[in-house]
Amino acid sequence: MAVIPDNVLDVLAEPESVKMLGTVNDLGVPNVVIISSLSVLTTEKIAFADVCLGKTKANLKQNGKLTIGVIGYEKKAYQIKCKFVHFDNRTSIFESWYDAVYERMMMMRLKSVAIANVIEVSEAGLDLPV
Repeated sequence: MAVIPDNVLDVLAEPESVKMLGTVNDLGVPNVVIISSLSVLTTEKIAFADVCLGKTKANLKQNGKLTIGVIGYEKKAYQIKCKFVHFDNRTSIFESWYDAVYERMMMMRLKSVAIANVIEVSEAGLDLPV
């Protein structure tokens, strides 16, 4: 496993940062979703809510591959490659997220919390005009 560096943790913690989660199925068909519920459990482990993941959930169950892209307020961007571990719907993690997700996501019910291990973290280049 890899460790998420402090500068990337800072961007992940920014309320204004945009977080995207990409998966791919076994046929190589990509899928990307905005994932506002992303949370760092430890510097080596992330989690996000399963409210209506659909294709994302199916892809994770097929091969466990996922990549998180995050763009911060100061236009810093990072890519976090992960390996899916499991969907949690029985432990204290699920219990602590349940009410918060319901209130934050317009009364949508939390089905589970996806847990993934961090494999690699890299800076994503942004070719933005200066």
